Amino acid sequence: MGEHPVDGCRREIQEETGYDADIGAMLGIDVGHWPGEERLDGSGRDFQAIRLVYEASITGGELTHEIDGSTTHAAWVPLGKVPGLNRVSLVDIGLRLLSERPVNGKLQTP
Repeated sequence: MGEHPVDGCRREIQEETGYDADIGAMLGIDVGHWPGEERLDGSGRDFQAIRLVYEASITGGELTHEIDGSTTHAAWVPLGKVPGLNRVSLVDIGLRLLSERPVNGKLQTP
């Protein structure tokens, strides 16, 4: 509680990949909404997320897989192979934010 988003980003990178990272510029903000009937966990409750997307640079650590967490596998993948991966929508959002760099942090609907 009370964790700054930059510190949370650094912590999540470490927990989910094993890497230490410096957090750079904020690329933007994504808002997600999942109605209860679409939730994979079967909870039946609506879920809304505000996701802050940052640039980051790896500074140390070693690539590892998170155990008993939300990430099943972490790996380095060439950007050209990303479209062929089974991935969450936030990957594409992050790549668009990196490419488009909207001044206000909000992507326009394609």
